[in-house]
Amino acid sequence: MNWKYRREITITNVNGTLTDYQILVELNSSNFNFSHAQENGSDIRFVASDDETLLSHWIEVWNATNQSAKIWVNVSEVTEGTKIFMYYGNENASDASDVNATFIRVIDGVVGAWHFDEGSGTIAHDTSGEGNDGTLYDANTANDDGNTPPQWIDGKFGKALEFDGVDDYVDCGNSSSLQLNGAWSVSAWFLVRSLSHNSGIIEKNWPSRAEKRFAMWVEKTDKFLAFDVVRSDGIRVNTRTSNNLISFDTWYHAVAVYNGTDIKLYVNGNLEAISSPGEIGKLDVGNLVIGYAHPEEVLNGTVDYVHIYNKSLSAEEISDLYNNYGYTTPNYPNKVLVRKYTEPEPVAIVGEEVEGIFTAIANFLTIEKEIGANYILWKWSCTNPDALVDVFVDGVEVLSAVSAVSGEYLLTDVNENELHIIKIANSFNTSDYVRDEARTLPPFSFFLALLLTTFVLLVITFATTSTVRVIA
Repeated sequence: MNWKYRREITITNVNGTLTDYQILVELNSSNFNFSHAQENGSDIRFVASDDETLLSHWIEVWNATNQSAKIWVNVSEVTEGTKIFMYYGNENASDASDVNATFIRVIDGVVGAWHFDEGSGTIAHDTSGEGNDGTLYDANTANDDGNTPPQWIDGKFGKALEFDGVDDYVDCGNSSSLQLNGAWSVSAWFLVRSLSHNSGIIEKNWPSRAEKRFAMWVEKTDKFLAFDVVRSDGIRVNTRTSNNLISFDTWYHAVAVYNGTDIKLYVNGNLEAISSPGEIGKLDVGNLVIGYAHPEEVLNGTVDYVHIYNKSLSAEEISDLYNNYGYTTPNYPNKVLVRKYTEPEPVAIVGEEVEGIFTAIANFLTIEKEIGANYILWKWSCTNPDALVDVFVDGVEVLSAVSAVSGEYLLTDVNENELHIIKIANSFNTSDYVRDEARTLPPFSFFLALLLTTFVLLVITFATTSTVRVIA
Protein backbone atom coordinates (compact mmCIF):
# COMPACT_ATOMS: atom_id res chain seq x y z
CA MET A 1 0.00 0.00 0.00
CA ASN A 2 1.40 3.36 -1.04
CA TRP A 3 0.64 6.90 0.04
CA LYS A 4 1.92 9.89 -1.92
CA TYR A 5 1.68 12.54 0.80
CA ARG A 6 2.38 13.00 4.47
CA ARG A 7 1.90 15.81 7.00
CA GLU A 8 3.27 16.12 10.50
CA ILE A 9 0.68 17.12 13.11
CA THR A 10 1.85 18.76 16.33
CA ILE A 11 -0.41 18.63 19.40
CA THR A 12 -0.18 21.67 21.67
CA ASN A 13 -2.07 23.22 24.58
CA VAL A 14 -1.58 20.08 26.69
CA ASN A 15 -1.20 19.97 30.45
CA GLY A 16 0.51 16.85 31.77
CA THR A 17 0.11 13.50 30.04
CA LEU A 18 -3.12 12.36 28.39
CA THR A 19 -3.77 8.73 27.49
CA ASP A 20 -6.07 7.36 24.77
CA TYR A 21 -7.29 10.88 24.09
CA GLN A 22 -9.54 11.84 21.19
CA ILE A 23 -7.80 14.68 19.32
CA LEU A 24 -9.76 16.79 16.84
CA VAL A 25 -7.92 17.48 13.57
CA GLU A 26 -9.55 20.19 11.45
CA LEU A 27 -8.59 20.57 7.80
CA ASN A 28 -9.28 23.47 5.46
CA SER A 29 -7.89 25.09 2.33
CA SER A 30 -5.07 26.76 4.28
CA ASN A 31 -3.60 23.55 5.74
CA PHE A 32 -4.64 20.78 3.35
CA ASN A 33 -4.91 20.11 -0.39
CA PHE A 34 -8.16 18.18 -0.79
CA SER A 35 -7.37 17.30 -4.42
CA HIS A 36 -4.53 15.09 -3.16
CA ALA A 37 -6.87 12.76 -1.25
CA GLN A 38 -9.80 10.59 -2.22
CA GLU A 39 -13.06 12.47 -2.65
CA ASN A 40 -14.46 11.13 0.64
CA GLY A 41 -11.17 10.99 2.55
CA SER A 42 -11.08 7.19 2.62
CA ASP A 43 -7.32 7.11 2.15
CA ILE A 44 -6.57 9.17 5.26
CA ARG A 45 -4.40 7.37 7.80
CA PHE A 46 -2.83 8.49 11.08
CA VAL A 47 0.21 6.98 12.77
CA ALA A 48 1.81 7.66 16.13
CA SER A 49 5.02 9.57 16.81
CA ASP A 50 7.04 6.44 16.00
CA ASP A 51 5.74 6.87 12.42
CA GLU A 52 4.68 3.24 12.52
CA THR A 53 1.82 2.53 14.94
CA LEU A 54 -1.55 2.99 13.25
CA LEU A 55 -4.02 5.20 15.16
CA SER A 56 -7.80 4.80 15.07
CA HIS A 57 -9.72 7.71 13.58
CA TRP A 58 -13.25 8.75 12.68
CA ILE A 59 -14.16 11.25 9.97
CA GLU A 60 -17.01 13.41 11.27
CA VAL A 61 -17.05 15.76 8.29
CA TRP A 62 -15.35 15.53 4.89
CA ASN A 63 -16.41 18.11 2.33
CA ALA A 64 -13.97 18.30 -0.55
CA THR A 65 -16.11 20.90 -2.33
CA ASN A 66 -16.06 23.34 0.58
CA GLN A 67 -12.55 22.19 1.55
CA SER A 68 -13.31 21.39 5.16
CA ALA A 69 -12.97 18.31 7.32
CA LYS A 70 -13.24 17.31 10.98
CA ILE A 71 -11.45 14.14 12.01
CA TRP A 72 -11.14 12.61 15.48
CA VAL A 73 -7.95 10.65 16.18
CA ASN A 74 -7.40 8.43 19.22
CA VAL A 75 -3.82 9.10 20.34
CA SER A 76 -2.45 6.65 22.90
CA GLU A 77 -0.24 9.18 24.73
CA VAL A 78 -0.24 12.97 24.42
CA THR A 79 2.08 15.51 26.02
CA GLU A 80 2.88 19.08 24.98
CA GLY A 81 4.39 18.97 21.50
CA THR A 82 3.51 15.34 20.71
CA LYS A 83 3.75 14.66 16.98
CA ILE A 84 1.68 12.29 14.89
CA PHE A 85 1.63 11.81 11.13
CA MET A 86 -1.18 11.93 8.58
CA TYR A 87 -0.84 9.99 5.32
CA TYR A 88 -3.04 10.38 2.23
CA GLY A 89 -2.97 10.18 -1.55
CA ASN A 90 -3.68 6.49 -2.15
CA GLU A 91 -6.41 5.79 -4.68
CA ASN A 92 -6.53 2.10 -3.76
CA ALA A 93 -6.93 2.53 0.00
CA SER A 94 -10.24 1.51 1.56
CA ASP A 95 -12.08 3.49 4.20
CA ALA A 96 -10.56 3.05 7.68
CA SER A 97 -12.79 5.52 9.56
CA ASP A 98 -14.06 3.70 12.66
CA VAL A 99 -16.18 5.52 15.22
CA ASN A 100 -16.30 2.60 17.67
CA ALA A 101 -12.52 2.16 17.73
CA THR A 102 -11.95 5.91 18.16
CA PHE A 103 -14.33 6.68 21.03
CA ILE A 104 -14.81 5.09 24.44
CA ARG A 105 -18.43 4.23 23.71
CA VAL A 106 -21.16 5.09 21.21
CA ILE A 107 -24.64 5.49 22.75
CA ASP A 108 -27.77 5.42 20.60
CA GLY A 109 -31.11 7.13 21.10
CA VAL A 110 -30.35 10.75 22.00
CA VAL A 111 -33.21 13.00 20.81
CA GLY A 112 -32.22 16.21 22.58
CA ALA A 113 -28.75 17.50 23.43
CA TRP A 114 -28.02 21.00 24.69
CA HIS A 115 -24.38 21.67 25.61
CA PHE A 116 -24.71 25.48 25.79
CA ASP A 117 -21.37 26.14 24.10
CA GLU A 118 -22.71 28.99 21.95
CA GLY A 119 -21.49 31.52 24.51
CA SER A 120 -23.78 34.29 23.27
CA GLY A 121 -27.23 34.96 21.83
CA THR A 122 -30.66 33.71 22.83
CA ILE A 123 -30.64 30.28 21.17
CA ALA A 124 -29.34 27.05 22.71
CA HIS A 125 -28.84 24.66 19.80
CA ASP A 126 -29.85 21.03 19.96
CA THR A 127 -26.90 18.98 18.66
CA SER A 128 -28.73 15.64 18.66
CA GLY A 129 -29.77 16.14 15.04
CA GLU A 130 -33.47 16.46 15.95
CA GLY A 131 -33.52 20.27 15.73
CA ASN A 132 -35.02 20.92 19.17
CA ASP A 133 -33.30 24.28 19.61
CA GLY A 134 -34.09 26.08 22.85
CA THR A 135 -34.93 29.77 23.25
CA LEU A 136 -33.64 31.69 26.28
CA TYR A 137 -36.28 33.73 28.14
CA ASP A 138 -36.70 36.14 31.01
CA ALA A 139 -40.31 35.44 31.95
CA ASN A 140 -41.12 38.72 33.69
CA THR A 141 -39.89 41.96 32.17
CA ALA A 142 -41.76 44.01 34.78
CA ASN A 143 -39.60 43.02 37.75
CA ASP A 144 -36.22 44.43 38.72
CA ASP A 145 -34.07 41.33 38.15
CA GLY A 146 -32.29 42.93 35.20
CA ASN A 147 -34.70 41.57 32.60
CA THR A 148 -32.07 39.34 31.08
CA PRO A 149 -32.47 35.70 30.03
CA PRO A 150 -30.07 33.05 31.34
CA GLN A 151 -26.46 34.18 31.06
CA TRP A 152 -23.60 32.40 29.31
CA ILE A 153 -20.80 31.51 31.74
CA ASP A 154 -18.03 28.93 32.09
CA GLY A 155 -19.54 25.55 32.91
CA LYS A 156 -18.64 21.96 33.61
CA PHE A 157 -17.60 21.53 29.97
CA GLY A 158 -16.90 24.70 28.04
CA LYS A 159 -19.81 27.13 28.41
CA ALA A 160 -23.06 26.73 30.36
CA LEU A 161 -26.17 28.73 31.29
CA GLU A 162 -26.62 30.56 34.58
CA PHE A 163 -30.20 31.01 35.86
CA ASP A 164 -31.15 33.84 38.22
CA GLY A 165 -33.63 31.97 40.44
CA VAL A 166 -36.38 34.44 39.55
CA ASP A 167 -37.72 33.96 36.04
CA ASP A 168 -35.02 32.60 33.72
CA TYR A 169 -35.66 29.50 31.62
CA VAL A 170 -35.01 27.83 28.27
CA ASP A 171 -37.94 26.58 26.16
CA CYS A 172 -37.08 23.65 23.86
CA GLY A 173 -40.57 23.06 22.45
CA ASN A 174 -42.67 19.91 22.20
CA SER A 175 -41.67 18.18 18.98
CA SER A 176 -42.65 14.56 18.44
CA SER A 177 -39.09 13.48 19.31
CA LEU A 178 -39.52 14.93 22.82
CA GLN A 179 -42.86 13.21 23.45
CA LEU A 180 -41.30 10.29 25.25
CA ASN A 181 -43.04 6.94 25.39
CA GLY A 182 -41.97 3.52 26.60
CA ALA A 183 -38.36 3.58 27.81
CA TRP A 184 -36.46 6.87 28.14
CA SER A 185 -33.76 8.74 30.05
CA VAL A 186 -33.18 12.34 31.15
CA SER A 187 -29.76 13.66 32.20
CA ALA A 188 -28.12 16.96 33.12
CA TRP A 189 -25.12 18.49 34.87
CA PHE A 190 -26.21 21.15 37.36
CA LEU A 191 -24.92 23.38 40.17
CA VAL A 192 -27.09 25.07 42.82
CA ARG A 193 -26.05 28.43 44.30
CA SER A 194 -28.89 28.85 46.81
CA LEU A 195 -32.27 27.32 47.73
CA SER A 196 -34.81 29.92 48.80
CA HIS A 197 -37.40 27.71 47.08
CA ASN A 198 -37.53 24.35 45.33
CA SER A 199 -35.36 24.58 42.23
CA GLY A 200 -36.11 22.91 38.91
CA ILE A 201 -33.39 21.52 36.63
CA ILE A 202 -35.46 20.27 33.72
CA GLU A 203 -39.09 19.42 33.14
CA LYS A 204 -41.76 18.59 30.63
CA ASN A 205 -44.04 21.53 31.40
CA TRP A 206 -47.67 21.08 32.26
CA PRO A 207 -50.79 23.27 32.35
CA SER A 208 -51.82 21.59 35.59
CA ARG A 209 -50.37 18.93 37.87
CA ALA A 210 -52.96 16.46 36.59
CA GLU A 211 -51.37 16.41 33.14
CA LYS A 212 -48.72 13.93 31.99
CA ARG A 213 -45.21 15.35 32.52
CA PHE A 214 -41.90 14.93 34.34
CA ALA A 215 -39.68 17.20 36.43
CA MET A 216 -36.18 16.96 37.92
CA TRP A 217 -35.74 19.31 40.88
CA VAL A 218 -33.92 19.99 44.19
CA GLU A 219 -35.89 20.37 47.43
CA LYS A 220 -35.20 23.61 49.31
CA THR A 221 -35.12 22.36 52.93
CA ASP A 222 -33.84 18.79 52.93
CA LYS A 223 -31.69 19.26 49.82
CA PHE A 224 -32.61 16.03 48.11
CA LEU A 225 -32.83 15.51 44.37
CA ALA A 226 -36.21 14.37 43.09
CA PHE A 227 -37.70 13.21 39.83
CA ASP A 228 -41.48 13.45 39.47
CA VAL A 229 -43.61 11.92 36.76
CA VAL A 230 -47.38 12.06 36.25
CA ARG A 231 -48.82 8.91 34.72
CA SER A 232 -51.54 8.86 32.08
CA ASP A 233 -54.11 8.16 34.83
CA GLY A 234 -53.11 11.37 36.64
CA ILE A 235 -51.21 9.69 39.48
CA ARG A 236 -48.03 11.47 40.43
CA VAL A 237 -44.98 9.31 41.29
CA ASN A 238 -42.03 10.80 43.13
CA THR A 239 -38.51 9.34 43.08
CA ARG A 240 -36.20 11.05 45.56
CA THR A 241 -32.72 10.62 46.98
CA SER A 242 -31.73 10.78 50.62
CA ASN A 243 -31.65 14.16 52.38
CA ASN A 244 -28.71 16.54 52.18
CA LEU A 245 -27.32 14.90 49.07
CA ILE A 246 -26.98 18.25 47.29
CA SER A 247 -24.47 20.89 48.41
CA PHE A 248 -24.14 24.45 47.12
CA ASP A 249 -21.66 25.41 44.40
CA THR A 250 -20.94 21.78 43.51
CA TRP A 251 -21.41 20.11 40.14
CA TYR A 252 -23.69 17.05 39.98
CA HIS A 253 -24.51 14.68 37.16
CA ALA A 254 -28.11 13.50 37.45
CA VAL A 255 -29.79 10.84 35.31
CA ALA A 256 -33.38 9.60 35.54
CA VAL A 257 -33.95 6.30 33.73
CA TYR A 258 -37.34 4.72 32.96
CA ASN A 259 -37.36 1.16 31.63
CA GLY A 260 -41.11 0.79 31.13
CA THR A 261 -41.74 -0.22 34.74
CA ASP A 262 -39.24 1.36 37.14
CA ILE A 263 -37.61 4.76 37.47
CA LYS A 264 -34.00 4.82 38.66
CA LEU A 265 -32.33 8.03 39.74
CA TYR A 266 -28.53 8.21 39.46
CA VAL A 267 -26.30 10.95 40.88
CA ASN A 268 -22.62 11.09 39.92
CA GLY A 269 -22.81 7.59 38.51
CA ASN A 270 -24.37 6.06 41.64
CA LEU A 271 -27.89 4.66 41.92
CA GLU A 272 -29.50 6.81 44.63
CA ALA A 273 -33.23 6.06 44.35
CA ILE A 274 -35.74 3.79 42.64
CA SER A 275 -39.53 3.76 42.27
CA SER A 276 -41.99 1.57 40.39
CA PRO A 277 -44.67 3.65 38.67
CA GLY A 278 -45.52 0.88 36.20
CA GLU A 279 -46.79 2.06 32.84
CA ILE A 280 -46.56 5.85 32.55
CA GLY A 281 -47.91 6.49 29.07
CA LYS A 282 -46.82 8.99 26.46
CA LEU A 283 -45.40 12.28 27.78
CA ASP A 284 -46.91 14.42 25.06
CA VAL A 285 -48.19 17.45 27.00
CA GLY A 286 -46.30 20.73 27.34
CA ASN A 287 -42.90 21.96 26.25
CA LEU A 288 -39.54 20.75 27.49
CA VAL A 289 -38.15 23.50 29.73
CA ILE A 290 -34.70 23.87 31.30
CA GLY A 291 -34.14 25.91 34.48
CA TYR A 292 -37.38 25.35 36.38
CA ALA A 293 -39.95 22.74 37.37
CA HIS A 294 -42.82 25.13 38.10
CA PRO A 295 -43.30 28.91 37.74
CA GLU A 296 -42.36 29.25 41.41
CA GLU A 297 -39.54 26.70 41.29
CA VAL A 298 -36.89 28.49 39.24
CA LEU A 299 -33.25 27.47 39.56
CA ASN A 300 -30.69 29.74 41.13
CA GLY A 301 -27.66 28.04 39.65
CA THR A 302 -26.09 26.67 36.49
CA VAL A 303 -27.04 23.94 34.02
CA ASP A 304 -24.80 22.27 31.46
CA TYR A 305 -24.95 19.33 29.10
CA VAL A 306 -28.64 18.29 29.05
CA HIS A 307 -29.53 15.05 27.22
CA ILE A 308 -32.87 13.38 26.46
CA TYR A 309 -32.90 9.75 25.26
CA ASN A 310 -35.67 7.58 23.84
CA LYS A 311 -34.10 4.55 25.55
CA SER A 312 -33.21 3.36 29.01
CA LEU A 313 -29.53 3.99 29.68
CA SER A 314 -27.57 1.18 31.29
CA ALA A 315 -25.55 1.64 34.47
CA GLU A 316 -22.37 1.25 32.40
CA GLU A 317 -23.44 3.95 29.96
CA ILE A 318 -24.28 6.30 32.83
CA SER A 319 -20.89 5.67 34.44
CA ASP A 320 -19.09 6.43 31.18
CA LEU A 321 -21.07 9.64 30.73
CA TYR A 322 -20.29 10.75 34.28
CA ASN A 323 -16.57 10.03 34.01
CA ASN A 324 -16.11 11.41 30.50
CA TYR A 325 -17.82 13.69 28.00
CA GLY A 326 -20.76 12.80 25.75
CA TYR A 327 -20.08 14.48 22.41
CA THR A 328 -23.06 15.00 20.10
CA THR A 329 -23.16 16.40 16.58
CA PRO A 330 -25.84 16.80 13.88
CA ASN A 331 -23.27 15.18 11.58
CA TYR A 332 -23.99 11.88 13.36
CA PRO A 333 -27.61 12.20 14.50
CA ASN A 334 -29.04 10.46 17.57
CA LYS A 335 -25.61 9.28 18.75
CA VAL A 336 -23.57 10.21 21.80
CA LEU A 337 -19.84 9.68 21.33
CA VAL A 338 -18.25 9.26 24.74
CA ARG A 339 -14.76 10.72 24.81
CA LYS A 340 -12.22 12.02 27.25
CA TYR A 341 -12.18 15.70 28.10
CA THR A 342 -9.75 18.09 29.71
CA GLU A 343 -9.40 21.84 29.92
CA PRO A 344 -7.77 23.36 28.10
CA GLU A 345 -8.57 21.13 25.14
CA PRO A 346 -5.52 20.08 23.09
CA VAL A 347 -5.01 21.76 19.72
CA ALA A 348 -3.76 19.93 16.60
CA ILE A 349 -1.55 22.01 14.28
CA VAL A 350 -1.24 20.59 10.76
CA GLY A 351 2.21 20.93 9.20
CA GLU A 352 3.48 21.23 5.64
CA GLU A 353 2.86 18.60 2.99
CA VAL A 354 5.71 16.25 2.13
CA GLU A 355 5.52 14.40 -1.17
CA GLY A 356 6.98 10.95 -1.80
CA ILE A 357 6.01 7.32 -2.19
CA PHE A 358 5.21 6.38 1.37
CA THR A 359 4.86 2.63 1.46
CA ALA A 360 4.33 -0.05 4.03
CA ILE A 361 6.56 -3.14 4.15
CA ALA A 362 6.51 -4.35 7.76
CA ASN A 363 3.53 -6.65 7.22
CA PHE A 364 4.31 -7.56 3.60
CA LEU A 365 8.01 -8.51 3.47
CA THR A 366 9.46 -11.90 4.40
CA ILE A 367 13.09 -13.01 4.74
CA GLU A 368 14.69 -16.42 4.19
CA LYS A 369 18.34 -17.25 4.81
CA GLU A 370 20.95 -19.80 3.84
CA ILE A 371 23.75 -20.29 6.35
CA GLY A 372 27.22 -21.76 6.06
CA ALA A 373 30.34 -21.76 8.19
CA ASN A 374 31.66 -18.56 6.62
CA TYR A 375 28.73 -17.02 4.77
CA ILE A 376 25.09 -15.94 5.14
CA LEU A 377 22.77 -15.51 2.17
CA TRP A 378 19.60 -13.51 2.89
CA LYS A 379 16.74 -13.52 0.38
CA TRP A 380 13.62 -11.41 0.68
CA SER A 381 10.30 -11.02 -1.09
CA CYS A 382 7.53 -8.46 -0.68
CA THR A 383 3.91 -8.37 -1.86
CA ASN A 384 4.02 -4.58 -2.15
CA PRO A 385 5.15 -4.08 -5.78
CA ASP A 386 6.13 -0.42 -5.46
CA ALA A 387 8.17 -0.44 -2.27
CA LEU A 388 11.82 0.56 -2.28
CA VAL A 389 14.10 -0.51 0.54
CA ASP A 390 17.50 0.22 2.03
CA VAL A 391 19.45 -2.78 3.32
CA PHE A 392 21.66 -2.60 6.40
CA VAL A 393 23.93 -5.35 7.71
CA ASP A 394 25.23 -4.89 11.24
CA GLY A 395 24.18 -1.24 11.07
CA VAL A 396 26.02 -0.48 7.81
CA GLU A 397 24.04 0.34 4.68
CA VAL A 398 24.92 -2.13 1.91
CA LEU A 399 22.11 -1.47 -0.58
CA SER A 400 20.10 1.68 -1.23
CA ALA A 401 16.65 2.17 -2.79
CA VAL A 402 16.39 -1.32 -4.27
CA SER A 403 13.15 -3.09 -5.09
CA ALA A 404 11.45 -4.84 -2.20
CA VAL A 405 9.65 -7.29 -4.50
CA SER A 406 12.59 -9.71 -4.46
CA GLY A 407 16.27 -9.50 -3.71
CA GLU A 408 19.20 -11.05 -1.94
CA TYR A 409 22.40 -10.15 -0.17
CA LEU A 410 25.37 -12.47 0.35
CA LEU A 411 27.61 -11.85 3.34
CA THR A 412 30.95 -13.66 2.91
CA ASP A 413 34.32 -13.98 4.62
CA VAL A 414 32.78 -14.11 8.06
CA ASN A 415 33.98 -16.15 11.00
CA GLU A 416 32.44 -19.37 12.18
CA ASN A 417 29.72 -19.18 14.88
CA GLU A 418 29.32 -15.41 14.37
CA LEU A 419 26.06 -13.44 14.75
CA HIS A 420 25.02 -10.94 12.07
CA ILE A 421 21.89 -8.79 11.72
CA ILE A 422 20.14 -7.62 8.56
CA LYS A 423 17.63 -4.77 8.54
CA ILE A 424 15.52 -4.10 5.44
CA ALA A 425 13.97 -0.65 5.83
CA ASN A 426 11.43 1.36 3.88
CA SER A 427 13.41 3.94 1.89
CA PHE A 428 10.79 6.59 2.71
CA ASN A 429 10.14 5.61 6.31
CA THR A 430 13.08 4.14 8.23
CA SER A 431 10.85 3.13 11.14
CA ASP A 432 9.01 0.75 8.78
CA TYR A 433 11.34 -2.22 8.54
CA VAL A 434 11.86 -5.98 8.85
CA ARG A 435 14.81 -7.36 10.83
CA ASP A 436 16.47 -10.77 10.97
CA GLU A 437 19.36 -12.35 12.88
CA ALA A 438 21.59 -15.17 11.63
CA ARG A 439 24.59 -16.98 13.09
CA THR A 440 27.15 -18.79 10.97
CA LEU A 441 27.63 -22.45 11.72
CA PRO A 442 30.28 -23.54 14.23
CA PRO A 443 32.88 -26.01 12.86
CA PHE A 444 31.33 -29.07 14.52
CA SER A 445 27.79 -28.22 13.38
CA PHE A 446 29.00 -27.60 9.88
CA PHE A 447 30.80 -30.97 9.90
CA LEU A 448 27.66 -32.73 11.17
CA ALA A 449 25.51 -31.04 8.56
CA LEU A 450 27.93 -32.07 5.84
CA LEU A 451 28.14 -35.63 7.20
CA LEU A 452 24.35 -35.94 7.40
CA THR A 453 23.94 -34.66 3.89
CA THR A 454 26.51 -37.14 2.60
CA PHE A 455 24.78 -39.99 4.44
CA VAL A 456 21.39 -39.13 2.97
CA LEU A 457 22.89 -38.91 -0.48
CA LEU A 458 24.47 -42.35 -0.10
CA VAL A 459 21.23 -43.91 1.13
CA ILE A 460 19.10 -42.62 -1.69
CA THR A 461 21.99 -42.92 -4.16
CA PHE A 462 20.94 -39.76 -5.81
CA ALA A 463 23.54 -37.44 -7.30
CA THR A 464 23.37 -33.83 -6.18
CA THR A 465 25.60 -30.95 -5.14
CA SER A 466 27.36 -30.81 -1.78
CA THR A 467 26.07 -27.35 -0.80
CA VAL A 468 24.75 -27.24 2.75
CA ARG A 469 21.51 -25.25 3.05
CA VAL A 470 19.88 -24.42 6.36
CA ILE A 471 16.55 -22.58 6.13
CA ALA A 472 15.68 -20.78 9.37
